This record gives sequence, C-alpha cells and structure tokens, in this order.
Amino acid sequence: MEQREWTAGEQGALLDRVGVAAGRLLLEEDYPFLWANGRFCAALGCTQAEVPSRVRSLGRLYGEYPADFAVIEAELAEMLKNGAQSAAWTCRAPGGDGGAAWLRMTATLDGGRADGCPVFYLVLTDVSELAASCGERDRYFRMMMDEYAGNVYICDMDSYELLYVNREAASTLKRTSEEVCGRKCYEVIQGRTSPCPFCTNDRLTHDAWYEWQFDNPVLERTFMIKNRIVNWHGHRARIELSHDMYSAEYKLAQKDRERSALISTIPGGLARLDARDMSTILWYGADFLEMIGYTAEQFERELHSQCGYVHPDDLERMLDGLRGIRETGQHLVYEVRLIRRSGEQRIVTITLCYVSGEESWDGIPSFYTIGLDVTEERTEQGRQRRALEEAYQAARVANSAKTDFLSSMSHDIRTPMNAIMGMTAIARANLSAPDRVRDCLGKIDVSGRHLLSLINEVLDMSKIESGKIDLSPEDIDLPKLLEGVYDMCKPLAVEKGQELKVIVGQVRHEKIVADGDRLRQVFMNLLSNAVKYTPDGGKITLVIREKESSIPGKGQFEFVFTDNGIGMAPDYLPHIFEPFTRAEDSRISKIQGTGLGMAIAENIVHMMNGTIDVESEPGKGSRFTVIVPLQYYAEEVARDDELAGLSVLVVDDDQIVCENAAMLLDELGMRGQWVLSGAEALERVALAHERGDGYFAVILDWKMPGMDGLETVKAIRGELGEDVPIIIISAYDYSDIEDEFLSAGADAFITKPLFKSKMLHVLQLFCESGRPEDAGGWEEEPASGLLGKRMLLVEDNDLNREIAAELLQMQGVTVECAENGAQAVELFGASAPWYYNAILMDIQMPVMNGYDATAAIRAIDREDAERVPIVAVTANAFVSDISKARSVGMNDHIPKPIDMALLVQVLRRWTL
Repeated sequence: MEQREWTAGEQGALLDRVGVAAGRLLLEEDYPFLWANGRFCAALGCTQAEVPSRVRSLGRLYGEYPADFAVIEAELAEMLKNGAQSAAWTCRAPGGDGGAAWLRMTATLDGGRADGCPVFYLVLTDVSELAASCGERDRYFRMMMDEYAGNVYICDMDSYELLYVNREAASTLKRTSEEVCGRKCYEVIQGRTSPCPFCTNDRLTHDAWYEWQFDNPVLERTFMIKNRIVNWHGHRARIELSHDMYSAEYKLAQKDRERSALISTIPGGLARLDARDMSTILWYGADFLEMIGYTAEQFERELHSQCGYVHPDDLERMLDGLRGIRETGQHLVYEVRLIRRSGEQRIVTITLCYVSGEESWDGIPSFYTIGLDVTEERTEQGRQRRALEEAYQAARVANSAKTDFLSSMSHDIRTPMNAIMGMTAIARANLSAPDRVRDCLGKIDVSGRHLLSLINEVLDMSKIESGKIDLSPEDIDLPKLLEGVYDMCKPLAVEKGQELKVIVGQVRHEKIVADGDRLRQVFMNLLSNAVKYTPDGGKITLVIREKESSIPGKGQFEFVFTDNGIGMAPDYLPHIFEPFTRAEDSRISKIQGTGLGMAIAENIVHMMNGTIDVESEPGKGSRFTVIVPLQYYAEEVARDDELAGLSVLVVDDDQIVCENAAMLLDELGMRGQWVLSGAEALERVALAHERGDGYFAVILDWKMPGMDGLETVKAIRGELGEDVPIIIISAYDYSDIEDEFLSAGADAFITKPLFKSKMLHVLQLFCESGRPEDAGGWEEEPASGLLGKRMLLVEDNDLNREIAAELLQMQGVTVECAENGAQAVELFGASAPWYYNAILMDIQMPVMNGYDATAAIRAIDREDAERVPIVAVTANAFVSDISKARSVGMNDHIPKPIDMALLVQVLRRWTL
C-alpha cells in the first residue's frame, strides 16, 4: 500500500475529531502560525479563516494580554536555554466571548525548520474550571497570608514588580497594598535604585527556602528572611516571608540559629537513641554522619536509622550498661569501635544520658549521646606505649650490659692491680736481689700499661656516648704510623708464635691528613683483638690499598684485617659494635677486655666518614674491612731518573708480597720481577746475567721454605760475586741476623711493610754512593739527649711531683718545682731570661690552674715568656683538652701516667 504524507488540513481535522486543540508555529518573534486546527482557534477566540489573514501570529492574538504573552515568551526561552524538547505552563488567553480563559499550554519542538527557523507544536487544554477552583483556593491562601504574623511579599522575578503584600507587610512599610503593588520591590522595601543581590541569586529554587538575615537601613531594623520561587497567576515570582527583630518568631529563629551554631562547635556527633528498642536513632546532629561515614540517605536506606554502625561486640557491652542506667539515671561513658560504611574501624568515646518519657518533650524515653572520635589519640598513645616499652627494654638491656660490664671490669681491673701490688711486695722483699727486682718491675710495668689501656677505653667510651669526642687532623706519614702499630703488636704476636704480616698494595699517597692518634687507636684495637682471639701459631694479616676516589684531593684507603682465629657466631655479629658486649664463649672467658674496643673503633671510623664491616665464621677466623676517605697533603713519591728502567728481582714465598712489591717498583719507573723461592731466584739471576741484562738489585726475604734467605745470598754471591746489590727483607727487628747476613754478602736491610718511599730510599743508596760500607737499614739515628737542660715542673701532688722529677733527673735534666700555678708564675717572673729551657705544667691545681698560669706567663713582657716551651702534663687526655691547652699557649700535651719515652720525645722536639 502506497504511503503519503498527511496535509496540514488532514492533520487538523484528525485532531479536531479526537478533541485536541493544536497548532504549528515558527519559533521566532511573535511566533507566526504555520497551521492551527479548529479547536485551537476556538480556544483562542478566533476562527480558522482568520488565522492566515487577520491573526497571523500568536503575538498579535495576545495583543491585549501582554503580561500573559510575556509568560509564554519566558517559558519558551527557558526551554531553549535548558536544551529541553518541551515545556508546559498555565496562562490566560483571549476567550471567544471576549472574556479571558485559562489554558494549559504544552510546547514541543518539531525537529524541523521552515524559512530557516525552528518549528514547534503548541497544544492547548482549557483549565478554566480548574482555575476557578484554584481561584477559590487562592482566596483562602490570600486570607491566610493576610493573617500571617510576619511580612509576606510576592514580586515578579523578571520585572521586580510587587504583585502582593499582606497586611503586616503594608503596616511595616506604612503604606497600603494599592500604593506599593506594581512598584519595584527593591525601591519600596530597601530604598535602592537597583535589584538586591540577595533576592536574585542562584540559591533561589522551587524546592526549598533560602534563608538570610538583612539589616534594613530604611526600615531601621533587622529581618530574618526566607525566599523561594513560586508561580503566581502565571508569573515566575519570588515569595518572601520575614520577621523583624522585635517579633517572637525572629527571637525563636535566632535561638534556633544559636543552637545550631553551638551544636556545630561540638567536635563530634550527637544522637538521640530510642530507649524503647535500644536501636533506633531518632535524631542526630553535628558531625554524626561524618563520624560514621554515611550520608543521610545511606543511613536511612541502608541502616534504616539503626545503630548498626557500632561493632557488635561493643554494642552488646554498651546495651548491658544502658539497661542499668534507666534505673539509676547515671551517666555512662563507653569507648567503642565504629564500623564506617567503607569498612574502616574508628575508636569513639560515647557519653550517654537517659531522659524518661515523662521528662521528654515528645513522651519518648531516650538516651542522648555525644560521640568523640579518639582514633588518632589512641593510635598515638599506642605508639608512645610501644616506644616506652622499647625504651624500657633497651634501658633494661643496657643496664644489664653495664652491670655485666662492671662485673667484668671489676675482674679485669683487679687482675693487673693484684699483679702490681703483688710484684711490689715481692720487689720490696728482694731488694738485695737486683735480677728479681728487675723482673718484678718489668711485670709491674706491663700490668700498669694494661690497666692504663682499660681506663683509657672506659673514658673514651664515656666521651663518645656524651658526644664530646673530637678529631684533631694533622699531617701523617702513613708508613711511620703503620710501622709504629706493627712494632707495638709484633711482640704480642711473637709471644704467641703467631705470624703477623702487613702487606702494602697500591698506595700512591703516603702523606695524609688525619687524626693520627685516633687512626692508630682503630688499628691497635683491631690488631690486638686479632692477636688475643687467634690461638698460638695462627696467622694475622693487614692489607692496605688505596682506591680511586671521586673527591678531589682525597683517596679511599682500605685496611683489611684478617685472622684465622676462633671467629664469632652469626648471632653475635650484629652486636659486635655495641658497647659493653662480649661474645658468650667459654674460650674467651679468661681473655681480659672491656667490650668497648669495637664500639670505640666503629665510632672513630664513622666520625672520619668511613665504614667498618665484619665477616666471621666460628673456627675459621674473622675479617674486618675499614674504608676511610683520607685527604693527602703531598704529591706521590717522585721517581728517580737514575733508577728509571732498571730491573729489580723480588724474592719472597708470599705471592701477594711479591706482586705488590713489583707493582710499587713499576710505579717508581723501574722493572719489577718476582719469584717465590731461593732456587728460582738463583736461576733467574744467572740467566739475566748471561743475557747481559743483569738485575740492578735483588730484594730477598730472609725466611723462606727450602733454600732460605741466607743460603740464597751465599749462592748468588758464589754465582755472580759482588756485582748485584742484595737487600734483605725483614718482618721485624733484624739485629739478631744482621752480622750473619752481612758476612754472607748482604748489602742492606729493609723492614716490612714495603712502602714505595721506603724502597726508593734504599735503592737510591746504591745510585748515589755505590755499595755502602754499612747499609744496615735506612732508619735515622736517634737524636741527642737532654743532658744539662733546666726545666720547671709544676705539680701539686707530692708523689706525682717526686716521680716526674726523678724521671727527668735520670735524663740529666736539672729540675725546679712549683706546687701550683701561681707559684710557677712567680718563679718564672723572678728568673733571668732563658733560664728555663721548658716548663712542664699540670692542669688541675689549687690557687691557680695550669691554663691560667700559662696565660699569665705568656702575658709577661719578656721575649722568653712568649717562646719558652710549655708542655701540659695532665690526666685530661682528650682531644678537647688538648685543643684548650693549645688555645691558651701551651705547645704540647703529655697524658698521665707519664710514658717516659713519650716525655723524652716531646721534650727533644721543643728543646733541641
């Protein structure tokens, strides 16, 4: 069947038959008609014939009803603005009998266009009877507004014209309703010349009241105002209700606002729990919803306004208490867990108060509650409690460790003290036996030094724990520092039959800047521990290397201490650097020690910005690795052009020693070669001689398996005669072997560790003067003594003064004494210039201490007062004390008890 499009006439006829009044219009000014059916024209008081000729447009038809046409324009404009496809409104229209009819108009966009304009359908429904009914209701509504105790204003939102005022509002304005209606609301009410921003803002809606407070300067009073949008007889209007500050309503509203403000300040949630079922929340406020994590809608829809947000265990406990306070009327406080909607648990303190039905305003017995979220506080309290428990445990462990330490120290201190006292008694009883006395004195000296080391460690640890330890950087000769450490540890190792080696790797910078005393202390602690905890006959090795550093002017120096001693258990390793701790091992129970050496070493290394690591295995030994960045102050050892290109053979059964020695020779510009035995050395020397490329020198270890050093020297001399210089490597003092090796043909001696500067010095001897007559070694001869020097000794303790004086007199020094600083200043001031060669000054003295006495002497107007050496001799032996001594003018510092060798060394330095 062929389909065709309906004509406008056919559409209109169909709509007439079904009783629908409809028309099709252009959406442009005045809204011209495209077509309209009969019912549509009748509803608007015209005929279909008049539409195309006389009426033409909806605007012309509404010529006598401009206000109602304005409603149509506003609704259509609003529809377009909101992007809607339809809109509906009620307004008046010209009636067929000349009277006005009330029509319900529904506009729907057609989707098509005509003459380039959008097209819409307009459907009309006569609601005059309904409007009459509404008019009756309107009369009742007006009557009620007239009787309203407050002010009522209704004004058009587009034109701002007042459409209605009630009697109270007219009385407030002191005008009649007829005088103000039709005028601008802002002119009449506020005396303004432009609209008020409060009554035209976007908070005004059809659904809710917008409340605000306004101080009206024209009416000279403050109003509590409520606004919302209404449809008033076809007008989009704003209705305003207000009460002035003198009205009861205003005062009640003000009280409500104050109550709301007061509630809003409560840092928690308020709720009213129905006491009849112990479950329903009748009312809530403040931060209640935020606290439980629900919106109002979620609380009502999901929890049905029940207190199911409380953890079940806590709810049951709380309900038991609530049943009790209904009888007693007491308050209750509970701490409960709330389960928020997200599943998160919060801790809340809830205070509950019971109000009976007789006392309640609505007759419902209730529990009024205030809940405060204390989750953060409880979390912090838990953290603090755990911290206190951990601190308590740490203090308990530390206290236990210190108790154990004091118990151990009591034993360790008493042991050398007993030796000192016992040997003193033995010496006193054997005064006629010099050998016996000498033996006792030697043991007293050893015990005294051990006791002093124990005391120094305790005092050092005390300084470290208080943060008062300081570093005193100075120029250090690394070879001399290590030789000193080696010399001190070697006798201990020899006594136990241990092999102690110091191996030097690639060390380019031997002159460094560091606190030599502290660095020496680290080395001594680690090496002495290795000796103590390595059984007799064991091996101890120190390997030194200089690694590349990214910091200009500094090198990364690595010191690796290895032993094959008893080792340590894995569970003790994390505690090895803790003070006052020692491994629980029956094998070391008789070894004396404070348990502080490792803690001190670690602290010193860290203060030098270095690291210290330990690896150990029970029964296999330990390995400590110290890496310290050290600044160097001198260039690397310069090459000697005379030695450039010369070949040197190194002979040692230790391959590491050979490789490092050959590497150092290469750095000096020479050609280093090595072999591991005397037999290989003899073969290599003969072969080189036959080729005409003989060795410039042979550096030979004196202890080797098979053919030892002495046999090798004799064999080389038998093969080559006196042509090749032979230098003997000795690990320690070579005085016992010197004559024998020199007789066999050795030319010189060099001690380990082999540093580049030491090797260069020895090899240069053979360039400058050929084979020396006596090249037993390159160490300097000791300086002359102190014979004939005069010194002022300032010491308040009689016994200490006697000991120091006796020691100095044994060195040929003339000693004069002063008992305090003031006496010392007096004696020096009365003496002739340069009478004293030096002053030894105690620090802690009565009358005047050593610092003040030094400052007073330096202030004397005399040349020698400024230049006479003043050396502090005191038990204040820490770096800070040394720095203070130098700041007041002292030249040097010697700790008590006096080490005679150190005293002589210091005095030589300042008096020769």
